[in-house]
Amino acid sequence: MDHTISSKHCGPGLLRSDLDNYIQGCSQDFVSYACALAKAGFHQAVATGSDPKEYTLPGQSKESHILGPDLARAVMEAKCPDVIDCFQIMIGFDCRLHPDLELEKGKRRHMRLISEFYNVPQNKMILIDDSKSSLENESGYHGLLVQNRDVGFSKHDASSYIKKMESTGT
Repeated sequence: MDHTISSKHCGPGLLRSDLDNYIQGCSQDFVSYACALAKAGFHQAVATGSDPKEYTLPGQSKESHILGPDLARAVMEAKCPDVIDCFQIMIGFDCRLHPDLELEKGKRRHMRLISEFYNVPQNKMILIDDSKSSLENESGYHGLLVQNRDVGFSKHDASSYIKKMESTGT
């Protein structure tokens, strides 16, 4: 979500007073692509490392901060409310906050749960992320790297991904 849906980063939780600034950083290309994919009937989801468990960290609460799926929903309600229903699952998970699940690094857990929810094999899924390490996986999902974190997802990123896939015959 950070540096992908929005050019901004929420860190360990965004102060609610900074929400408008975060929303203003929303990628217009994200909005355009989310709308086009929704119109075409594609399933969409949010896979963020911004974990709701962060609300329990010292100095944070749902009253003072917004993060994870709550933040994604707030951005979409402001920028593309017509497609929010296409995002039937939003997962916020950071393995560092779950010692019993510390091997679930990157976005592996997110993608597995999304795959199970939509009943779609992971090799038919694409993760859009600004972190190369989040795109690394053993499960077969494809990774589209956001090139410019100061912009968030862009049509240039999509074009680069398509060229890469065409050159590998995927």
